[in-house]
Amino acid sequence: MTELFEPYRVPEGAAQSEFPEGVTRSETGSFPGAATSAQLAAALECAPAPMALWEFGSGRIRYLNPAAAALVGFPKAGEVSARRAADLCTASAVTQAPEVSAALTGRGRWCGRTELRNLRTGAPIPAAVSVFVTERDENGHPLLIGVIGREPSTSGEQEQSLLAALAAADQRCREQQVLAELSRLAVTADLDTLLTAATAEVTALLGTRCAAVARVPDTGGAALTVLGYHGPGPRPSTVAAGRGSLTGYTATETAVVCCPDRARERRFATADMAAHGLGGGIGVPIGHDPIWGVLTAYGIRPRPTRECEVALLCAVAAVLSTAIDRIEAEERLRHRSLHDPLTGLPNRTLALERLNSALDQAARTGGRVAVLVIDLDNFRHLNARLGHAGGDAALIRLADRLRSVVRPTDTVARLGGDEFLILCPAVTGPADVIRIADRIATVDPHPGDGPITASIGIAVTGANVSPHELIHHADRAMYRAKATGPGRYALHHPNTHGTGR
Repeated sequence: MTELFEPYRVPEGAAQSEFPEGVTRSETGSFPGAATSAQLAAALECAPAPMALWEFGSGRIRYLNPAAAALVGFPKAGEVSARRAADLCTASAVTQAPEVSAALTGRGRWCGRTELRNLRTGAPIPAAVSVFVTERDENGHPLLIGVIGREPSTSGEQEQSLLAALAAADQRCREQQVLAELSRLAVTADLDTLLTAATAEVTALLGTRCAAVARVPDTGGAALTVLGYHGPGPRPSTVAAGRGSLTGYTATETAVVCCPDRARERRFATADMAAHGLGGGIGVPIGHDPIWGVLTAYGIRPRPTRECEVALLCAVAAVLSTAIDRIEAEERLRHRSLHDPLTGLPNRTLALERLNSALDQAARTGGRVAVLVIDLDNFRHLNARLGHAGGDAALIRLADRLRSVVRPTDTVARLGGDEFLILCPAVTGPADVIRIADRIATVDPHPGDGPITASIGIAVTGANVSPHELIHHADRAMYRAKATGPGRYALHHPNTHGTGR
């Protein structure tokens, strides 16, 4: 049968990366060496049990070992690729195809009795077969299918151990696909998307009841906030810190904590686990020095913790830690690009973003938006008298004063120099904004140097205007206020020169 199996042997002198056609990649995604390939090919051809490989989509046979070829009466000079899996089955076996296909797509394996067909005589051959996925595409769909056959009278003990090994290999393959996908999300996705995917994949791979990611608070003793969760409702919002929960205890220990049996646990409280019908769980820290949070997976029934489960959770936690570092670095960079370094207030760019959003909301709801432009009076003289440090202190004091007089929904921003802006969304009219202007009193830049004043321009719109137009209207009103004297405000109106005090 040399001609039949020659294509699956390793050529003499082949490179280490070459591998016989029809034998799939290992779970790590790399190819074994040529020596291993030759040994595997020899083992398959010497195996007493019939073995075959066929393509899931096309049904094309990729490989038959000698035992399989002899069983179905395959001609020595025949080409494997010219046959389909259905050619080796009787009509009754073909009717099992939907059941087998569904099992391979869902569970990755199917075992049962069927009827093979002798290609020479057409006689049926009763057999018990185990069919399993040996290779999947990047989306987890079956590509290559392996088959092991035996006579129905065979005990199958050796086959069961082989199937268990194949199931473990398939599980590792699925885990690596999940880690690869999470690693891709770690580079591009936001935190909510990443945590949603991570908790869903953990529950699917480990078969656990639920999984969660909780954030460790900045202050000790506070509850941990649940940011990601997958499992039955209701979704928890917080978990107890310290010894109050598995999650809190993991955060305190900053190490992996395994709870095989909730009823026997004495290190931390398990009342919450009992209330949700959870028998055990594993907690894994995310990040280090200090830790950022905790990834936790819970099962329904108590059972010993397996090393492979801990390894998977640690791998997922490592991916999350890397992604969180990236997300927080981007947030710090964005914050610096959108805030004034002296006062910490939003800068012109962020103010325009928020003003644009407020105007869009007002256009949909029929509401009104107000803008106040504030400029310190005689700031140049103040700088000359106090120096730049004193001038900076005056700006910081004014920023603090403005924060204290606005509503929680308002935005205080520094446009540049000694010019500030207050955005007031959803106002009923000018009276709302004038009350804020009245509360902006003098600011004391430095003890003993006396107070300074600010001029304020106010613009209120209910019509469709751009953010730049609204700021320009308030700016013009501010200059009118400044012309009437220090510490005054003016209101822009399209048909008048404005009002104020």
